[in-house]
Amino acid sequence: MRVEECVKKLKSKGIIDSREIYIYASLKNIIGGMFGSIRGLVLLCIYEDVLYIYRANIDNSYGERLAKIYIPNMKNIQGKAGLFGGKFSFNYEGQEYKFKLPSKAGKFVDFFVK
Repeated sequence: MRVEECVKKLKSKGIIDSREIYIYASLKNIIGGMFGSIRGLVLLCIYEDVLYIYRANIDNSYGERLAKIYIPNMKNIQGKAGLFGGKFSFNYEGQEYKFKLPSKAGKFVDFFVK
């Protein structure tokens, strides 16, 4: 799936808003709890004040929603974007989330740390 097609689909389903803040990332830890153990590629999307986490595929498509996180309730948010990739982490409802980001993650990281 082309990136433009994916963005259009995400907008039409109310997963991202007009700001188009999203990024594909890989998990540095395991998301546990009601989702079971999830590791691998994910899609992080911002819609208004919600961060959605979806299972992602290498072809830019995405699968099931793994988490719906209310951004105002996120704690200990840390992010860094760089030429060779970056990282993003936070705590939410007692769970720690850690992601490894690709290069060009500045827009996503800036949303949280600026």
